[in-house]
Amino acid sequence: MKRRSVLIGIGATAAGGGAIATGAFDTATAERTATVALADDASSLLSLTPLDDEYAFVDDDGELALVFDEVEGGGTGFGSNTVYEIGEVFQVSNQGTEDLGLFAEVEDGSLGDASFELTVDGETLGPDPTVELGVGEAVAVGVEIDSGEDPTDGEVAITLGIGDGPIEDPGDEPGEGPTEFVDELVFDSTASLLAADGYLPEDAVAVAAEPTAESVDEDGNGDDTSYPDDAPLPLMAVDQELPVVAFGFPFAKDDIQFGSYGNEEVLLNVLDKYAASDTVLWDEGHGQFYTLGQGEGDGHNNFESYAEENGYTLEATTELGTDLSGSAGAIVITSPSESFSGSEIDALSMFADAGGLIVLMDQSDYSDYDETDNLNALANGLDSQIRFNDNQVIDDENNDGANFAPTSTDLDTESYPELFADRDGLGLELDPSEEYEVEVVSVTDGDTVDVQFEGGQVETVRTLGHDAPETQAANERPEEWEGIDDVDTLGFWGDEATDYAQDAVPVGETVTLSFDENEGLRGNFGRLLGLIETDDGLFNENLIADGYARVYDSGLGLHDQFWEAEADARENGRGLWADSDVTATPVVGDAPVDELFVPSATAVATADGDIADDRVPVESEGGDPLVGVDADSNVAFLGGPLPDENFEGGEDGPGTDPYGNYVFLANLIDAVSADGREGSVVIDGGHGQFAADYALSAEDAAYFQRYLEGFAIEFDGKNDFDDDLGRDLAEARAVLVTAPDDGFGSDEVAAIEDFRDDGGAVILASAAGDDASDARDNLDALAADLGSDLRTGDAVTDDQNNLGGPANPTTTNFDADFDLFDAYGDGDDGGGGGDVYLAIDELVEAPAGDPVQDEYVSFVNQGAETVDLDGYVVYDEVDNSYTFGAVSVDPGATITLYTGTGTDTDDTVYWGRTGSAIWNNGGDTVYVEDPDGTLVIEHSY
Repeated sequence: MKRRSVLIGIGATAAGGGAIATGAFDTATAERTATVALADDASSLLSLTPLDDEYAFVDDDGELALVFDEVEGGGTGFGSNTVYEIGEVFQVSNQGTEDLGLFAEVEDGSLGDASFELTVDGETLGPDPTVELGVGEAVAVGVEIDSGEDPTDGEVAITLGIGDGPIEDPGDEPGEGPTEFVDELVFDSTASLLAADGYLPEDAVAVAAEPTAESVDEDGNGDDTSYPDDAPLPLMAVDQELPVVAFGFPFAKDDIQFGSYGNEEVLLNVLDKYAASDTVLWDEGHGQFYTLGQGEGDGHNNFESYAEENGYTLEATTELGTDLSGSAGAIVITSPSESFSGSEIDALSMFADAGGLIVLMDQSDYSDYDETDNLNALANGLDSQIRFNDNQVIDDENNDGANFAPTSTDLDTESYPELFADRDGLGLELDPSEEYEVEVVSVTDGDTVDVQFEGGQVETVRTLGHDAPETQAANERPEEWEGIDDVDTLGFWGDEATDYAQDAVPVGETVTLSFDENEGLRGNFGRLLGLIETDDGLFNENLIADGYARVYDSGLGLHDQFWEAEADARENGRGLWADSDVTATPVVGDAPVDELFVPSATAVATADGDIADDRVPVESEGGDPLVGVDADSNVAFLGGPLPDENFEGGEDGPGTDPYGNYVFLANLIDAVSADGREGSVVIDGGHGQFAADYALSAEDAAYFQRYLEGFAIEFDGKNDFDDDLGRDLAEARAVLVTAPDDGFGSDEVAAIEDFRDDGGAVILASAAGDDASDARDNLDALAADLGSDLRTGDAVTDDQNNLGGPANPTTTNFDADFDLFDAYGDGDDGGGGGDVYLAIDELVEAPAGDPVQDEYVSFVNQGAETVDLDGYVVYDEVDNSYTFGAVSVDPGATITLYTGTGTDTDDTVYWGRTGSAIWNNGGDTVYVEDPDGTLVIEHSY
């Protein structure tokens, strides 16, 4: 949208002197060119109206024109050495929703020494926003012309704008570029980009995925293109020869959380920068799924409204040949399921050659839904340098709640500052320190509520500090729920929690929404993380207190207060806790320790350097100390967070069955604490651990919680050690502190010292990596404050012996002089002995040979007594079942169940299937129940 001009011509007076005359101001000329323009960002917020029809009118194009046919006192021009003041020529009105500051840019350098100014109340309207316009207010603008000594024929350009100063329109001479940019973009189910001859040149890549992202051939067709080693994956590109901009997915569809990401701002910036006019076509003539008006979050309704508010008109088209020849300045084409004809490609090529912008959007090859070939054929026909990869980009670390929705901050703001300039977007901008009155729109379940803000925006709130059971039993983790093993029971209470929430925060009620400074504003899937206050108090806490949720062990400031509410509900058997029986929890995984793995490992050292061998129970296979003990201070130091659940098979990890981390840690706690010390194990979650990938809160160690539960030992998160809320340390046997991002205050250290002096064990766990450097310093400081000489050492890696990568070494290098490697149930806290424990020893769901006959699962008896398997039932997720006959398995022995046919022996049995396999290659769950119906194994892969 270019700036328009007011033309002023030169004539002659009867006296022969130079004058600014009216020869260039006949009506025809004015209708074509003599207009006053608005800067792009003001076009939807200001309106212009003629006030004096002698000088101002709306021309045939609907624009404000100024014309000066006569001047006061008669005559046909403006004489020299004269100042002409014409008041209230036209009106400017604020039709937006916020107060504005009005300014004007007037370029009159071509008039010789004459000058042309706009005025308001006799004062010059200049390049600073000196005139305030409230919402709905209007101001009259006049004209002042000083003809000077020698005015010349020339042109005056006028632009009205709002804000803090002059606004450059796209296409004008470059001025000072933007200094503030969007922070982050999301690419949900995206492909990456290529060049016609391979990898795109660096100057064409506007956005790349983070280094943690990777390219995968999700559809399995083998038609993806690999990238050079360590080359970033392009997600947005700008053609260096043609007005073509490409994205790896539909970049501004409705289900994007615009409050968290700047996608809509960037797409609008692309239009501002490259579109040849304010009419944008949206192709819907080639079987596209991602249309302009599609529902269910897959359309672009929100962006359409946003663009129209900023002066654009978006129009769906099915007739490219016809519509491209009209007034369109840009066209958007999402992944086409139908190819483009030759004549359509020719029309698009002519459109681009004439300066029209073409925006191309692909999608990932998930389930082969992409139409990459059609899009590449179009790009080839346009002779664009950009091509689209038949792949999917995933990122396990930087994503919007799932690895297939990678996020990126790798924006080339240096090459493309205008494209990434921060501007008012669609998203709701909230202040985490403020409270908001919102209306309840819907309640999805016990911890998810949709609310509407005063401006009409609807947001999903994940209520903070608690976790209600899932309504779909298959989505639940029993490990998180003390004393409840049955997922169907949890599913029942999930429905009950939903009913409770719907009664507590009914639809239509106004509630108060606030936030917690420790938790951030948004979580997974862009949901707000909020506290909801009703007339009955804090909903988040009430749900826990009434027994419909557990405490969620995050960094929440109210965590320990909520813990008190849960403890009271459990003690009184309210709600779901009526079905909790911790004493019935079976012992799981309690066997002698043969091998350990240490996540994100560092060595253990002392303040003076190396640690003595007689203080090191565990070394790496290469001899690096991985565990250190300071018996005099009741402190032990781990080289990494041993109970990290991310390695569990049920959490999509590599599996921990062969490793005795939980047994070893339980033994270490008892060895470091005073003899006879009992009580819970407390893990610190209040010093940034929950938000750190290298540290643990209780929420990150649910499987260790379940292990301790088998011995009736509670496992509690605690965020503050210097108050009376949460678990009383006098009731604990150990405090576990993993790498803390935040240091400990003096009162907290004093509380932990008192606990230690009273016989409690303090277990400190390090973590490697540059991002954990400050956390290691904080851990060392805590050790020093406790009077221990133990410290973190250098990172330890092992290319040969590891779990999931060299940073997580495995080891069997133990010092048997330490009594730490027997099954915990053989120790003083007992509970083992005659307990039965079966575990998965090996599962081969995709054998190299016959898929049925060679498929098998084997079980190991990790208990101390022989297990009679007669009547035990093995089944999968769809209830295919096998019942053991008269067979038993001795302590430490295994028994193998083959899917196919054969003759049973003492250690091998056969399911007897001949048609199809049991265990799905893509993932399944192995369940085993004893004859009483008690679930003894639940192994997901």
